[in-house]
Amino acid sequence: MQSFSQDEKQQLLLASGIFVLVELSFLLKYLDFLDFVELLVAGLLILPLFTLHELAHKYTALRIGFPAKFYLDQNMAMLSLFTALLPIKIIAPGAVVWYGNPSIRIRANVSLMGPLVNIFIGGILLLFSTFLPPSWSLVMMFISRASFSLAVFNLLPFSILDGNKVYRWNQEAYYVIFGFTALIWLFHPLGILGGF
Repeated sequence: MQSFSQDEKQQLLLASGIFVLVELSFLLKYLDFLDFVELLVAGLLILPLFTLHELAHKYTALRIGFPAKFYLDQNMAMLSLFTALLPIKIIAPGAVVWYGNPSIRIRANVSLMGPLVNIFIGGILLLFSTFLPPSWSLVMMFISRASFSLAVFNLLPFSILDGNKVYRWNQEAYYVIFGFTALIWLFHPLGILGGF
């Protein structure tokens, strides 16, 4: 369970591919600004966002001694894929499941690693976008927004999401992390309150 089985690799790759397809459906409104090569690059660069998020959970859990494995949820994967055709998207094709009885703090730390990876990637890409020509800048901003969207969704304090585990451990830390991420997501150039 501590190494990647072929089945786990396939499930993670399939889930990451679904994430890419749903995220690329957001790009349809920018087709006048982008060519095929830019769309292809966008897809290739979006792929690691979900993969690295899940790997951060898996390897953090493994590092502290808890077996962990990624599982594709077939029902949620199909629902996620279907929402690529809809205005409202759901992207939850699977998740890392880890085993044992950790403390609330350890559970929160493992849960927080995925969103932190996406916050870091999103910030780097947003900064990088300021140095590029307009169409490539749009590609980088789009991938950055996708990374922040993944972080914000996972930081919601509900059910099995990462944010719920962080909230149960330390509400003050949760509000700081979620507030910071949500503000960047809202005011991102491609965000709801952004200026693009």
